[in-house]
Amino acid sequence: MRKFAIAIIFLIATSLGALSGEIKGNWKFPSDIAISNGKLYVVDGLNNRIAVYDLYGQHLTDIKLDSPFGIAAKDGLLYVTSQKGKLYVLDETGNIEKTFSLKGRPIDVAKLRDRLFVTDGKTESLDIYDLNGKFIKSVGGKGSAPGNFVGIFMADSSKKRVFVVDSVNARIQEFDKNGNYVNSFGVFGIEEGDLFRPKSVAYCGNGTVAVSDAITGAVQLFDIYGGFEKVLAKGLYYPTAVACYKGEVFVLEPLKNRVLTFKIQGVK
Repeated sequence: MRKFAIAIIFLIATSLGALSGEIKGNWKFPSDIAISNGKLYVVDGLNNRIAVYDLYGQHLTDIKLDSPFGIAAKDGLLYVTSQKGKLYVLDETGNIEKTFSLKGRPIDVAKLRDRLFVTDGKTESLDIYDLNGKFIKSVGGKGSAPGNFVGIFMADSSKKRVFVVDSVNARIQEFDKNGNYVNSFGVFGIEEGDLFRPKSVAYCGNGTVAVSDAITGAVQLFDIYGGFEKVLAKGLYYPTAVACYKGEVFVLEPLKNRVLTFKIQGVK
């Protein structure tokens, strides 16, 4: 009994050691988050909205959209996938600038230069579009070979690469701006540095990538080549979406209706 209590205390201590804040909302199983210009965007698709907050947790407004699911914030614009097979391009106040149709079952979106990369749960592929919604090509497909996916999910981008969660294969895969496979990392397991069921990935700058794992409850940091850096948080309750902003990692716990923030050192 004493060992069990010590283990619980250890989990709590390690999960809260770098905790710097908490934002709570009245959401219904939110699916994704993004941060831009001091605002947090929470995708609350079952309520057909994106809830907008300042970084102190003050609710600012709601952006009404039909069944949003994934979001990326780049260059002053929001890119939002809808489970109705659409992609919305909005300014940060919520005005829709473009809408276009997507193939398959879109999950998430990442922007790299003049390309949009959409994770497609129907075909287990990464679908590439130009900024006007013209379909260019798909890469991947179901499988465990490099470049293929089983359980494709969230994505993010740096200046040169797109990072894609390949959940059931327990890895993060990387692609260049043309959709060419570059690298993958992830060792299946539950120890530090392992991945069991990764759910989200975020590029934090300075070559650091944050990865959440819904089953182990951990958020870990890696370099872009897959080298393990450290455990940022553990003992979380089904963490999913992650986003980085000015030296902090924001982590969505959808079953607790909250976003936690953790400070990391050496990342700007």
